[in-house]
Amino acid sequence: MGHRWIVAVGVLCCALFGMTGAASATVTPTNVSAKPCSGTYQAGSHRDFCIAFDLANGGSSDDAKDLVLDLPAGVVGDPTAATTCARADFLASSHSCPAGSRVGDVSSIIDTGIPLVGEGLTASGEIYNLAPTATEPARLGILLNQGAGALSPVALEAPVRVRVADAGLRSITAGIPRRITLPLVGESDITITHMALTLWGPKAGTGRDMGKPFITLPTRCDVPATTTLSVTSYENATASATGSFIPSGCGNLPFTPQLQVGPATSPADTPGEASATLMIDDTPNSDSAIRQAYLKDVDLKLPVGLQLNPPLANGLEPCTPEQFGFGIDAPPGCPASSEMGRVEFVTPLFPGATLTGKVYFGTPRPGVPLVNFISVEDARLRLKLGGFATIDPDTTAVTAHFTDQPQVPFTSFKFIYTDPGDGRATLTSPTACGDYSVTADMTPWGGGAVASPNNTFKVIDCQPPTFAPGLSASLPDTQAGGDAALTVNILRPDKNLRLLDAKVSLPPGLTGKLPAVPACEVADARANACTDASLVGSAKVAVGTGPMPLSLPGKVYLTKGFDGGIAGLAVSVNTNVPAMDLGTVVVMNKLVLRPDTGIDVVTEDLPQSLQGIPTAYRSIDLTIDRKGFMQNATSCAANPLHGTFTAVGGTTATADAPYQATGCDKLAFSPKLTASVGSAGEVAKGKHPPLKVTIEQPAGQAAMSRTVVSLPDGIGVDLKNLKSVCADAQLQSGTCPAASKIGGVTAETPLLPTRLSGGVYLTQGATKGGLPGIALDLGLLRLKGTVALGKRLVTTFEGIPDVPLRRLVLDLSGGPRAVLATSKGLCDQDPTVQATYGAHSGAKGNQTVKATVIGCAPLSGTGELYGVAKQRPTLRLTLAATAPLRELRLKLPSTLKIASSAAVKKSGRLVMANKKLKGATVRWSKGRIAFKAPKGKTARAIQLTLPRGVLRLKRKVKSGSSQTLTVTGIRSDGKTVSAKIKVKAAR
Repeated sequence: MGHRWIVAVGVLCCALFGMTGAASATVTPTNVSAKPCSGTYQAGSHRDFCIAFDLANGGSSDDAKDLVLDLPAGVVGDPTAATTCARADFLASSHSCPAGSRVGDVSSIIDTGIPLVGEGLTASGEIYNLAPTATEPARLGILLNQGAGALSPVALEAPVRVRVADAGLRSITAGIPRRITLPLVGESDITITHMALTLWGPKAGTGRDMGKPFITLPTRCDVPATTTLSVTSYENATASATGSFIPSGCGNLPFTPQLQVGPATSPADTPGEASATLMIDDTPNSDSAIRQAYLKDVDLKLPVGLQLNPPLANGLEPCTPEQFGFGIDAPPGCPASSEMGRVEFVTPLFPGATLTGKVYFGTPRPGVPLVNFISVEDARLRLKLGGFATIDPDTTAVTAHFTDQPQVPFTSFKFIYTDPGDGRATLTSPTACGDYSVTADMTPWGGGAVASPNNTFKVIDCQPPTFAPGLSASLPDTQAGGDAALTVNILRPDKNLRLLDAKVSLPPGLTGKLPAVPACEVADARANACTDASLVGSAKVAVGTGPMPLSLPGKVYLTKGFDGGIAGLAVSVNTNVPAMDLGTVVVMNKLVLRPDTGIDVVTEDLPQSLQGIPTAYRSIDLTIDRKGFMQNATSCAANPLHGTFTAVGGTTATADAPYQATGCDKLAFSPKLTASVGSAGEVAKGKHPPLKVTIEQPAGQAAMSRTVVSLPDGIGVDLKNLKSVCADAQLQSGTCPAASKIGGVTAETPLLPTRLSGGVYLTQGATKGGLPGIALDLGLLRLKGTVALGKRLVTTFEGIPDVPLRRLVLDLSGGPRAVLATSKGLCDQDPTVQATYGAHSGAKGNQTVKATVIGCAPLSGTGELYGVAKQRPTLRLTLAATAPLRELRLKLPSTLKIASSAAVKKSGRLVMANKKLKGATVRWSKGRIAFKAPKGKTARAIQLTLPRGVLRLKRKVKSGSSQTLTVTGIRSDGKTVSAKIKVKAAR
């Protein structure tokens, strides 16, 4: 705003002071005229400005008490156009103001009501430029000392103020007197019925001694320039009236603004002070000169790379419009914490003076998150402006907008976004060195063309591209196998390349128990709609450049798996801080199970900006501390977390964080094995029995690292069935040939919500020509073992990952094509499985357990009958029982008979458990041959032999014919079992 405005207002105010009212009715202003006195209304030109109005009192005793005159915005008076008159000189009886301080004329028509004096007297005089007080932009003095005024000169002072709303000039004349003192008459009531003031525009003219033109017209031609006169009477009744004119010729207005930005040089990728100065040349000191158009709108376009700095929001409390006080002539009441810059305002109205003010962070509006309030604070002139910034969501380039600015003359308007020195600067410099251009699209009042001056600054001190993120981890309790609360910190040093994504690989054993927490649906997680039921921890994300990045809180939720992950973590970051609210941002992280059963936490690409505000990540803290969710490894060997990071542009880096569980000696380790072997028809010698081995372990124990399982004696490998093996590449890709599959496997772990299942495959052996290996393919988990054949068939699994297995079931197939084969029958023995174990904690264990045989009849056997051609047969039976027997009874087929009872008794033999027992008896009784063990002896494996001479043929028996014998066994508890044994007769 200019002194020119101020002076104009002051002149009008003085004129009003000259109006005093006699007793009147409600005082009404009429016939208000406020316009250039003559000639065209050329916008921005210097014209004498005439103000005239009538006052009607209605004949009552009410008089005008206060007059308020509001001139149009843009009508400006320059108080430096004339010298000033000291107030004391103006108010002295001599009214001795210098001629050079005169800036206009005044006249009024007065009704005195005095006989012989009459009505309609004209009083005239001069308007002077008075020295203002320290708090005033200008003060005018109106001296009525000619014509009727010569009878009793009146000197009136008119202080001037600037309207804050539009920078128009306002003068308030309060307490207008009702009476004056006249010579010879004394006191008398007076009524002013008309007043006219002329404020000089050009400096040249009769009686003028000004150094510069005084009054300048507005530079806006699209709306009337309206003056409003308001009158308040002594009875507190208020009336008002207006007068207008429309400036013309706005197309003739010059408009050549300039721009200067600072600092001229700036170190790369550093927050710091930044400024932009808008400059407009002053009007030449010439009566014919037309002033530059006033500035209406500014779009200050910052270059790509010069970005808003999020740490600006640290401790920043926005100022509300009510606190700022738009349109209110009082200092802003904004909190100190909302200050983000300062302004310097230079106007030709105050030569040599720089007015100062502040830039405040304003309360965001819907769709406008970045609002500025600008206040020029001077006792003589107060400006309150509003602005906002927009950010290109793709480039993050910032444009500052200031619209509908008041018509104020200035030569320099500097906006400075300050740096408090702690990194909370508003802007941070580009990361690349070079010259950067700033453009100001400046729109004038008056409808002229937009001017777009530009200026450049240079970015220096670029460092070689560096990307060295750090990784650290902390746990309050590292007890092996115990509950864990893990905090992972990713740190990107300042001035490093921007972080795009990260993968943090947890060591095996340091993992989460997915069934312990209900997982949030992925779609709900992306929509930030997870409930606290899925909450597993918290997050803290720091963004921005400089020493004090902005820290934002967040929450971490467990989600269902996506994109090949077994589960996910949704990190929900709340960006709502007092200064701005950019909403809640969700970053998804998938959990990938590695072959060693460690978990990789893999982020999606991190957003590089939010609503155009850059997010230069400085640190990311994830804390997973839900009780019962995570557990420590059961190995106390040092095993670090490993981080792999990618920068914007593709540069990669790695970092490790140490981790080591403690207290492994406190962990229990007691796995339990059970086994079963065989099936119907696959239990005899030379058969291919199925085998099922189950290992179970209670929760909270050390995880198994090694196991060696020795199969029962008599079970080996059928080499002819080892025709196909699975190559390592096929195993890892899950494409093993079907012919290499030899069984199935299932596993249950408290870490996963579902049971794992898959196949058991033969794999390539460690040595050429040796036995193949064995592999368990559980999909998410693959284990490889070796097979060795000694006294027993031994399977060894080394390097089992540190993952707790509640139950592992290995089920090898049986049948003709199975790999296992019996070298002796299973039903007549108690097969045992031997196991030795090693734990990740260092503990060891072993077990020998009896395998349950499946598929054995209570009594079964095989036999041979030969010598029938010579009619001297020999019979040998090999029998197996599921329970120990003490006696057997044999019923011969119809084709055989005994030679004699004596022969049976003498030559019949009974072998039990491969031993011929002393005291065993064989006799003929009731049509059967009875074999009886000595007292107290029992066996499950029994062999019966009736050699030559014991049996005779009843009739001819063909060689190759089948003969059926019935065998009945008596158990130690007295119960009987029986079986029919078929034998083939041989010569």
